[in-house]
Amino acid sequence: MKRMLLLVPLLLCCLILGPRTAGATEGGASYYFPGSSTTFVTAVTPEPGFMVANQLLYFNGSASKAVLRGRVHLGLKSNAFYNYMAGFYTFKQPVLGGRLQIGAAIPVVANVTVNASANSHQLSDGSNGFGDTMASASLYWKKSDIFYKLTQSVFAPTGAYTAGEIANVGRNYWAFDTSLAMTWMNKKGTEITVTPGFLFNTKNHGTDYQSGNEFHVDVAVNQFLKPNFAVGLHGYYYSQMSDDSGSGAVLGGFRGRSLGFGPAILWMPKAGKGNLSIVAKWLHDVDHKNRMHGDYGQFIIGYKF
Repeated sequence: MKRMLLLVPLLLCCLILGPRTAGATEGGASYYFPGSSTTFVTAVTPEPGFMVANQLLYFNGSASKAVLRGRVHLGLKSNAFYNYMAGFYTFKQPVLGGRLQIGAAIPVVANVTVNASANSHQLSDGSNGFGDTMASASLYWKKSDIFYKLTQSVFAPTGAYTAGEIANVGRNYWAFDTSLAMTWMNKKGTEITVTPGFLFNTKNHGTDYQSGNEFHVDVAVNQFLKPNFAVGLHGYYYSQMSDDSGSGAVLGGFRGRSLGFGPAILWMPKAGKGNLSIVAKWLHDVDHKNRMHGDYGQFIIGYKF
């Protein structure tokens, strides 16, 4: 159990700092990646020190319509793959009665392909390169039997972006995500975590499109079968809270929502003097409106020195 508490927060932070490829808003997509804010013992306080992780995120899905490069496109189909390297440092000295952790994730490989139709013309486009970067600060604390984690994340538009293309690995605007994770667990290895959050978007000046603000909540029910192995059922709910706006928002408010769930596993094999942790996760949309929908895959390898 002690080893688990050392490793898992690293993977949780890596997920939170990863790229986002699906939601509502411009292009039927968003910085929010469904289920990414919660994996295993999300809010449990990590041990002080430095952590690194490599994260692979994959999305395959479609949308009946969305706005890309200022025009309505129908029958969108998209594949997206991101490989992020992330680093985090947890401070030993208490901050506001809790433990502070800061970190950032840098996209080393990103690839997006999109197929769509507009005015009876079939379109296909692809883009690869560096994706958008994210930085965050998290504060952990415990009260009674519940662990808490308050996180403020910032998405920076560092990814490749061309306003006239329908496929881009970057989104070309800043965004700010605030979330609060709450974790309960018992001595039998059963854990429940709920993580609500709000994502605030700025304007994409390349398309004059202001994506609406977004509410999301991730839920995980996990069971540790061994001290180094756990399985879980994870889910999410997403809802756009304000309308899209700007001259580029030709579909009007275009508010979206989504609901999905799927399995997840955690394995922590021995790895020299440090601590290794591996997470695999798959989620599938079961309900959606005005957004890209499909399957979301995550694979993370983390190491704490």
